[in-house]
Amino acid sequence: MSAPGAASPPAGFWPRYAAWSLDAAIVAALVTALGIGAWRERLAALDQAYAGFNARMAEAMSAAALDDLDFGSLAGRFGADPQTHAAAVALLSALTALTLGWLLAYAAFGLVYETVFVAFTPWRATPGKRALGLYVIARDGGALGPARTVLRYLAGTLSWLTLNIGHLLAAARPEHQALHDRVAGASVRGPARMPLWAWAWLVLQMAAALAACMWLMWTLQAGLENALYGGAL
Repeated sequence: MSAPGAASPPAGFWPRYAAWSLDAAIVAALVTALGIGAWRERLAALDQAYAGFNARMAEAMSAAALDDLDFGSLAGRFGADPQTHAAAVALLSALTALTLGWLLAYAAFGLVYETVFVAFTPWRATPGKRALGLYVIARDGGALGPARTVLRYLAGTLSWLTLNIGHLLAAARPEHQALHDRVAGASVRGPARMPLWAWAWLVLQMAAALAACMWLMWTLQAGLENALYGGAL
């Protein structure tokens, strides 16, 4: 397969996002599968810490109700109670161990994934970009190369730290360059239109995000109710 040229126009924000989200799903699945044992252990520890925190909160709320405390006094009691504080610290530690460990593994694997596909294949693109017909080149039309591919990936951190403003720069015409593209002197190019299946993929993501938010709210409420009333049933 011959390498893509620089004739295609710069790719817009939504095709780039759709391609990124496909790659993110692939990398996330691989990271989760490869470290499934470690993630299960950390998830079990988080579940245990969450149950302990809920139980302690239920005890504190029950005691406060018996003492007829108002909300301000209740908040003060939570802050001063060493058992509640210890339960909160244990919950935060378990959550950090799971999320930070997974995110670091994701970032490391993603760096290898991005570099191999963009710098060392004729596609000059990750599988997600390839599916959308996109590819990454230098601004002068040449190959980006391994060093600048790594720089572009690492500079993506700046786009996240700017609360995604760096990513939103990809919507700016005519170059459609995100912050990390500008840092690395890169350009993402491809077809002007996004296929219908890619729009369906975006709608599916929005539906999944909404369902996840509803599930999280239900889980938090159910956990607290179980801690409060479970012993009396």
